[in-house]
Amino acid sequence: MAGKSDQRLDLEVINGMGKGLGNIKKAFDGLEDLSGKYEDDFGNGELADIFEDFAGNWELSRKRLTEEIDALAQIAKAAGKAYEDIDHQLAQALRDAQDPKKAS
Repeated sequence: MAGKSDQRLDLEVINGMGKGLGNIKKAFDGLEDLSGKYEDDFGNGELADIFEDFAGNWELSRKRLTEEIDALAQIAKAAGKAYEDIDHQLAQALRDAQDPKKAS
């Protein structure tokens, strides 16, 4: 990526994080609910009960993780947009300061 400033690369990283986290959230959203799906496979008994406990805990944990990942994705996207807006404003201010017509 020759010719790009470190600031531009940092902005690409931030934007990439937002997209990547959004993709992780989508993947978590697409996971199926495990509760009650494998009861016949385990049969009735202790193993089935243990799996149901695991499935219930996983659903709660996955929901919390999904919410946190979504929040981080939104923060990264907003940060990228804010940095980009500031960069454009600063560039415009520099152009205006260098414009002899605006200096007079």
